[in-house]
Amino acid sequence: MVKDLTQGKPSKVILMFSLPLLLSMVFQQLYNMADSIIAGKMISNNALAAIGVSTPVTMIYVAIAVGCSGGISVVVANLFGQRKYRSVKTAACTSLVFMFVLSAVLTVVGVFISTPLVKLLQTPSSIEADSSAYLRIYTLGLIFVFIYNACNAVFTGMGDSITPLILLICSSVGNVILDVVMAKPLGVQGLAYATLIAQAVAGVIAFVLVIVKMKKLPDGEEEGTPPLSYAKRTFNFRLLRSVLAISIPGVCQQSFVSVGQLFVQGLINGFGEQTIAAYTAAMKINTFCIACLVTMANAVAAFTAQNMGAGDLKRVKQGMRSATLLLCSFALTIIVLVAVFAKHLTGFFINTQDSASAVSSAEVIATGAKFLWITCPFYMFIAVKTTADGVIKGAGKLVQFMISTFVDLILRVALCYILAPSLGFTGICIAWPIGWVIGTALAVGFYLSKKWQKSKFAVSA
Repeated sequence: MVKDLTQGKPSKVILMFSLPLLLSMVFQQLYNMADSIIAGKMISNNALAAIGVSTPVTMIYVAIAVGCSGGISVVVANLFGQRKYRSVKTAACTSLVFMFVLSAVLTVVGVFISTPLVKLLQTPSSIEADSSAYLRIYTLGLIFVFIYNACNAVFTGMGDSITPLILLICSSVGNVILDVVMAKPLGVQGLAYATLIAQAVAGVIAFVLVIVKMKKLPDGEEEGTPPLSYAKRTFNFRLLRSVLAISIPGVCQQSFVSVGQLFVQGLINGFGEQTIAAYTAAMKINTFCIACLVTMANAVAAFTAQNMGAGDLKRVKQGMRSATLLLCSFALTIIVLVAVFAKHLTGFFINTQDSASAVSSAEVIATGAKFLWITCPFYMFIAVKTTADGVIKGAGKLVQFMISTFVDLILRVALCYILAPSLGFTGICIAWPIGWVIGTALAVGFYLSKKWQKSKFAVSA
């Protein structure tokens, strides 16, 4: 369902648009967590640690896909808000071609560097082979990951948050079923193959649905623009530049975050299999909670982009106020749940009957819960930051967005290395909230400076 975000009460529009996106994200995260949960429960805690080692690398690939998708979504939303439907079609085709080529290059490079990367992270020898195999197989499915994210961005930009939800429900359920079937006979590699198959099916179906949706849009030439050849309708360099102008800062931001995680993972690996397993479980929960807030803020970005395209600045401000209240209320709920059930949440990933593993289940759960208890009270800052970021991104002001995120990340990584030698794992836990607080202050400052209001961001073909 295509939705016009320039009409209706802002608070209701953002809420109704964000709910399907939120449900989509929930299934996306469950999809991502399925491998870790089943690895810990059905194979061993060492298998969970093996997947945890490869996760920061896979997140770099996902970061690139998500960063590019952010640019696609904003460009499509801006064109859709201007009612330039022919250009919406061209932007979608251009984006899909670009994402296919980019993912193909990353697949080739990624397959060759998988094993060296795992070794570079000082991975314990007991889990090195499984980590390398999982990463290599995951990399083979990158084309489907990128195509799916591109299609999802097109849907979101056009105000359609239902189609991605349906796709994710189906692919998530399929991934879990395949994980359960393939975990015992093939071990960690079976989980990787299950993920690859689920991603492939989702990517192909999403691609077909985008083509169908594009055919339903009006196909008339836009007033004041010359007719386009078939080639230019399929791939337009001007629209690609617009996508890249938004995507590159987002890709840098997302990738930089993932690279930072890679450095922290290298530090974590030095503490041994027990801490690796605990950090893996805690980070899955932490990522899930933050992703909930970021996803709702993405609705603010789409809302802002469409209304900036329509020239309604007052409506953008109203949306910002409503979204801040909504996200803060949601963050408070998450904080309470995580604080109360931290051990239970961490325990979902741990095999308490794994006596053969070098990892102590009780200590893993306690260590993971510690991370959650220290970090979860600061989710309120994430709620405020992501809302401000949503407006700034939707207005096309990506430099400010990057600054607040980079400062946050650089501080977190630096503090991990500074505090870990004296405080151990606790020092790594403390580093996260400090970065979040400072990043939030910068994001709010950029919003209050009102420079985003002067944006003349309007995409044209």
